[in-house]
Amino acid sequence: MPLSEYERKMLEELEAQLADEDPKFADTFKPEPSAEARSMELSIRDLVLGLLVAIVGIAVLVGGIAIEQVIVGVLGVVVMFAGFWFIASGFRSGPSQGKGTSKASKPDPDASGKFMDRQNQEWERRRREGR
Repeated sequence: MPLSEYERKMLEELEAQLADEDPKFADTFKPEPSAEARSMELSIRDLVLGLLVAIVGIAVLVGGIAIEQVIVGVLGVVVMFAGFWFIASGFRSGPSQGKGTSKASKPDPDASGKFMDRQNQEWERRRREGR
């Protein structure tokens, strides 16, 4: 069910008011960009280190097979998969790259109290008009 013009206007005003009072908190409610909008980037450092670890793992695996030691071969497989895991963990979302992962601060209790008071007054006014 679509919003009425009045409800849409009120929602826009509430959004603007929230953004003015606590911008960090308002940012937590912004929609995340779509999958197409986000570009996946790979850290070169993670790629190089992961490939080196994977190559060492393959070398240990081949060495374990050559000397017919199962435990050395298993160790090589574990090291190889660790290298591939390190490469995969290097993927980061493009837009959030370089920004710290800070949690949103708690909203100011006075500001939210004023907001709730205004909402309660508006609710009561609409209830009285509806009777």
